[in-house]
Amino acid sequence: MAISAGIIPDSAEVSRKGVAQWDDGVLAWVAWLSKDKTGRLLWHTNTGDAKFGDAMEEYGRLSVPIRGIGDPSLEWPVAFTEDVAVWLRDGLGESLTFVEDRADLCRLLQEKGDVARGGLYAWLPIANYPARLVESLILARDLGSAELEQRALERLAGEPVELSHGRVLDIQSSAGRWAKEYAKALGIPVQL
Repeated sequence: MAISAGIIPDSAEVSRKGVAQWDDGVLAWVAWLSKDKTGRLLWHTNTGDAKFGDAMEEYGRLSVPIRGIGDPSLEWPVAFTEDVAVWLRDGLGESLTFVEDRADLCRLLQEKGDVARGGLYAWLPIANYPARLVESLILARDLGSAELEQRALERLAGEPVELSHGRVLDIQSSAGRWAKEYAKALGIPVQL
């Protein structure tokens, strides 16, 4: 449907389950449609880094999930209509431009919580925060951005964070474990 609507490029690799993957050499996207528990149609987009995405496949492809605010679902269509095409363009299509570039992706990864832009948001659970900080550090260093690297390091040195169930997560110790995993996946040292 999304390819028919001109939202996903014809060059995208589409799995048998309908998951589309493509990149522009800078950013990479994974997009799919699903049926929610009430039988309604939903779109999903993850936007990540084209350079490191494949090596980080096991860890989410160095990406951020982009979702619609509120209830972005649609009654399950019986046919591909103009209404479905508009719904796809307004949701899935817009989600593809949420992340501007690698530096923007780096900044998003450094956030403690969700970031809203227009009718969309980057879903950034606090439980992933230490892992995302390590990802942002890798990206900042690859970009050669001293400012983004310093911001990541400052946040890595921050106070522990409280998770939704009340448990406290130590950023530094959790990030240290992720740094070792990511270093293995990428074949590069990741110093915190």
